[in-house]
Amino acid sequence: LTLINDILELSRLESGRNPLDCRRFDLRQCVEELTAVFYDMAEKDDRNFSVKLEITDTMVEGDPHKLGQILNNLISNAFKYSRNGDRVEVTVKQFHFQQHSKYQFTVEDTGIGMSEQFLEHIFDPYARETRFTSQTVTGTGLGMPIVQSLVQQMSGEITVSSTLGEGTTFTIVVPLQIVEGEQA
Repeated sequence: LTLINDILELSRLESGRNPLDCRRFDLRQCVEELTAVFYDMAEKDDRNFSVKLEITDTMVEGDPHKLGQILNNLISNAFKYSRNGDRVEVTVKQFHFQQHSKYQFTVEDTGIGMSEQFLEHIFDPYARETRFTSQTVTGTGLGMPIVQSLVQQMSGEITVSSTLGEGTTFTIVVPLQIVEGEQA
């Protein structure tokens, strides 16, 4: 079912039939609600999980559902590809840029990392790094192409850096319009 849903999601994104649902929302609340479930997972799986919010304007206009999909996928992967005692950290920062603010979302882990060869293919459908882990990790290999498509749809950018055996950092920057005054 997950594979079918991922294939359908990717197909909708590639065909442009999954438009943004822009609306006003509280970014701080959105991130806190999304990440809340991961604290229990971290305790159960012996991971150090933290969330840092460095934002001044929390009321923004954008698509909270798609932003949630992106963060959920990245944080889930950080947990999947980390070990007992590893750290998973989510940081959200705000940067002012003309009439929009740019918000940077970073998901960093001290997990197993990825090889340089695989990094070149991380956004390819069905690509998965499986050579360097003894863990059985389930997945379709469609999560990262979906994340990349969603970020691009939001006029954002995504970068990844990783070192095998040391961890991975995903950085996403998306413009979100600040909602001020009575509108907020």
